[in-house]
Amino acid sequence: EYRSKLLNPKWAESMVAMGSGGAYEVSTRMTAAVGWGGTTGFAEDWVYDQADEVYVQDEKMAARLRKSNPSAFRNVVGRLIEAAARGMWDADPNRLNELKALYSDVEDELEGVTN
Repeated sequence: EYRSKLLNPKWAESMVAMGSGGAYEVSTRMTAAVGWGGTTGFAEDWVYDQADEVYVQDEKMAARLRKSNPSAFRNVVGRLIEAAARGMWDADPNRLNELKALYSDVEDELEGVTN
């Protein structure tokens, strides 16, 4: 499931090209990945490393997700943070801090908070 959908570049691109609905689908796949990992004890760094690379670190992809569905993008970032907090992802501490700051920025955007 991870390789055929969530981490497949062609699938990711096709979902993001769909706009808000596609971003929502990416978001639900991230939720399912974390849920399944928590239920089964599946804790493989490569899944979360690649999800971070594909959906957050890729600036163009992240910008498209964030623009089309900011709530879905926030969820993707939040699930990465959750995976690390639950011990399913051994994220670099600096990267984790970057994700937390990004989550806060998106949350502020959704809530209409400006600096």
